[in-house]
Amino acid sequence: MQQPIQPSCAASAPPARRRLAPQVRVAQILDAALVEFSERGFAATTMDDIGRRCGLSKGGLYAHFASKDVIFEALLHRSLAPPEWQEPPVPPVEAGTRAFAQWLVDRLYAGLLERPAAVVTLRLLAAERGRVKDLVELWEHNVVRPNMALLADMLRTHAARLGLPPSVIVREPWLVIAPVMYALLTQMILGHEPAMGLDGLRSSHVELLCELLDPRERIASGNAHQNGL
Repeated sequence: MQQPIQPSCAASAPPARRRLAPQVRVAQILDAALVEFSERGFAATTMDDIGRRCGLSKGGLYAHFASKDVIFEALLHRSLAPPEWQEPPVPPVEAGTRAFAQWLVDRLYAGLLERPAAVVTLRLLAAERGRVKDLVELWEHNVVRPNMALLADMLRTHAARLGLPPSVIVREPWLVIAPVMYALLTQMILGHEPAMGLDGLRSSHVELLCELLDPRERIASGNAHQNGL
């Protein structure tokens, strides 16, 4: 009697799971978690939900993150991270205040407004703050405060090197961030960019920093406009 043909191992075995670099897999997990948290809410989302969304088993997910609290914290660090202040480096002092202001604005926009997930994460943060209060406070302590201290130090150093008089923006460095937060809140609440557009906002932001850091920049800019330059 003829024996039934057995399917080959190659035909019957499920496709092997593709091994990805850890940083790629972590990015996939965070993307999936952001979707799940946004759709279900933080409290209702489980690790299983996140694992299914990114195609990982529970064991595979726990190999990267110990809990959804850790995932939420990682989302804050990724999407609302401080700017990369060292790339490119601070312009030399000889370049003047306008070059310094442009560098600050470019770093802020690259770090926040040009990250699509920033608005979604900010909306999630506003909705879930009461449930993840400890995580938010930890993020503020480890990320926000050190970044503001670094920004304040850069402003003081720039003003001192140019012999500029103390100004409100040196004393209150959060003012440097305010236009960016305005743009983020506009997108978060109204669902669109500010009326002047991001390019217009960037330009006005640079002008604002120049005037607050060095009023002579406003005078020089006004003279240039009057002379048709």
